[in-house]
Amino acid sequence: MLREAGKLLRSAATTLHRDPGWLQTILIGGLLSLTLAGMPWVAGLVMESLDNSRKGYPTPLPPWYNWGTRYLIGLFALLIDFTFFILPLMAMLFFLFCFGAGVLLSGENEQRTFQFIALLTGSIGGTVILLLFLSSVAPAARILYAMEGTIENALGMLPLRWTLNRAARGHFWRARLASLGGYGPAATIALLIAATARISFVGQTAVLIVLVWLLLSSILYAHLIVIQVYVAVEKEIPRTILLNLSRR
Repeated sequence: MLREAGKLLRSAATTLHRDPGWLQTILIGGLLSLTLAGMPWVAGLVMESLDNSRKGYPTPLPPWYNWGTRYLIGLFALLIDFTFFILPLMAMLFFLFCFGAGVLLSGENEQRTFQFIALLTGSIGGTVILLLFLSSVAPAARILYAMEGTIENALGMLPLRWTLNRAARGHFWRARLASLGGYGPAATIALLIAATARISFVGQTAVLIVLVWLLLSSILYAHLIVIQVYVAVEKEIPRTILLNLSRR
């Protein structure tokens, strides 16, 4: 499994690096993400690259153009991440807030109970989000979005049923294992940011801004690697599985 995942990762990176302008593309994307308002453009670029890869021409990467359409596509792509990751987290925090408010208002003797419930809720919520990540539900939903051109099925239970299907889950697990390597540069830069933030020196703010820019650029790099991995794996999964699931 690890050897196959390694081959997938190397193949995805080789495909991405085949574009001579890949570094410029991700640096521009990181700069757009740094503004926060530009994140839908970045997500739209990833979706367009996913669609191109499924059609057989993964490189060169899409140029930075067609801003209006790409922004809308990116908003829908971010909605997928919101549904499968942010929404469960918000539900967990809402439960914790409601329960915690009641406990704290009841008296100081209940603070230990609140701490226990907070720990339990955090553990359960973190486990759910981790399992959703490992299940590959978000990449599968993006593939469905690119495949159908509509967002409805991508936001439902179909992506999760697809990734957990007995005949498909091994492929998706291999893809997720391979995709973890794409986040290596982002993890390294994140550690560098944490180390830089702990010390004080002249120009620290400027250095941190540059590092955050590089972090966001490396996350875009990881996402572009991820889609190459999942596009390759999707070709190995029988299409009849998804068709049968769609009819249920």
